[in-house]
Amino acid sequence: MHRLIEKAKSENRHLLEPEVMSLLDSYGIQIPPHKVVHNEKEALEAAKSLGYPVVMKIVSPDIIHKTEVEGVILNVQNEKQVSDAFSRLSSLESTDKRIEGIIIYPFQEAEVEISVGMVRDSQFGPVITFGLGGIWIEVFRDIAYAIAPLSIEEAQNMLDSIQAHEILKDFRKRKSVDRKSLSELLVRISQMAMKEVAIQEMDLNPIFPMEKGYFIADGRIIL
Repeated sequence: MHRLIEKAKSENRHLLEPEVMSLLDSYGIQIPPHKVVHNEKEALEAAKSLGYPVVMKIVSPDIIHKTEVEGVILNVQNEKQVSDAFSRLSSLESTDKRIEGIIIYPFQEAEVEISVGMVRDSQFGPVITFGLGGIWIEVFRDIAYAIAPLSIEEAQNMLDSIQAHEILKDFRKRKSVDRKSLSELLVRISQMAMKEVAIQEMDLNPIFPMEKGYFIADGRIIL
């Protein structure tokens, strides 16, 4: 069992977002640059280091869906906005909702959003999911499923199994996304799911696929 999972289990909680990123990184999965801060000075330094604009999110063991409590602030463009965002996010802490820091990423936009996930089925074991991301996953439910572990060929088939698979290819002036990287991501997620049996559910959404690589904008792991 990975030490991060062991720690979270001992504290009876889900993985925090920085822990999710560290776990993904330990399995060779490409993660975005980010910093966790605990005061306004650290936030200003982190934003400057990462480069504007940035995204700021709360880190809390008591909050799974951060957007529902306005715990995510996008497109923060300068020092004043960082200070304002830090103040707003810090004010969300209450007696029953702990905030253990704020995580900051570079702000990334993309025309295409996808999702990659895993659910552990009582009969089939870890089932890997791939589909449209962002709000569209709930609107269209365009999702492909495959039982872990995955081969590269099976992962590539998943990319072509969703109804919207054409958006991953060349279209007008937009270049095809990096299908090789996405296939490798699915394989590595399946390997993690096979080894880390304490993981019951994983949701990486949205992911921005790019011409080279991908950008995981948010991640959730339930034990």
